[in-house]
Amino acid sequence: MKKLSRKMENELRRQDEEAYLQYYYSLRKHFEVSKVNNLSLKARKRIHLILLSVIRLRNRINGYHHTVIRDDREKTDRPKIFAITHICKADIEVVSEALKEHYYLLSGDFENIHGTLDGLFLALNGVIYFNENVKEDRHSVKERMIQVLKCGGNIMYFPEGTWNLSPNLPVLPFYRGIIDVALGSDAVIIPVAIEQYEKQFITKIGSNFDVACYGEDRKAEALSELRNRMAELKWEIWESIPMVERATIADNYYEKFLEDKIGKWTLTLEDFKRGIYKNAENMSPDEVFEPIRKLANNYMEI
Repeated sequence: MKKLSRKMENELRRQDEEAYLQYYYSLRKHFEVSKVNNLSLKARKRIHLILLSVIRLRNRINGYHHTVIRDDREKTDRPKIFAITHICKADIEVVSEALKEHYYLLSGDFENIHGTLDGLFLALNGVIYFNENVKEDRHSVKERMIQVLKCGGNIMYFPEGTWNLSPNLPVLPFYRGIIDVALGSDAVIIPVAIEQYEKQFITKIGSNFDVACYGEDRKAEALSELRNRMAELKWEIWESIPMVERATIADNYYEKFLEDKIGKWTLTLEDFKRGIYKNAENMSPDEVFEPIRKLANNYMEI
């Protein structure tokens, strides 16, 4: 199927969601059977060394600079899941330069990436796409990741699922799949926090987190511990930044922050908010009572 323009894709999605999904999966199937998507892990690791040089050059051209304030990774022969805090479009490139190790990226952004130069780089390095809005796809992607990890590959995983645009929350609530994947593949999780200050990025890499000791019965506890560790890493980055006087912060600082983050991106603030995992911590009263309202309305209709 011929790829539509971004404007036509958005129009198709608005008018007919079912037709859009057929179009989406047609494009993705074409990608998944392509030669570039079926390169061997050995070939990808060689290509990764070349791509790292390209990434470094692109980061410098874009004016990005990064500092790794600590790297507590421990050597292991087990596959790794790099769990990264998600802050902006550039964090993949910046974290790649900091980690250096090869990975397959887990991405729910096929629509915006496929067919671009960035999409080609990711395809060469290794990318696993899934549709965040389709339940069956969210479940099947776990098995695809487990297969990659069991074959010796690593995964770059953003457990927040979307950019953290909160004015004060170190990390957003995590999606639960990362623990299932780690348990199913005997992988260790490497927590990584990254923060952006205009063109300067600061990264802190935590120590290996082994979820095997939690087992199937304590997955919620394992997820909570991972989130705590990543929040601690983010907090330590914040503490490393020199303090500023509150009076020097502009009244519209947060609005300017949002504009800089998403102003040139195809998604809106509402799109990012929809990507946040909903739990008791961050659900509004309207969201909590919406199912009850629907039941009440159905009852009244009867």
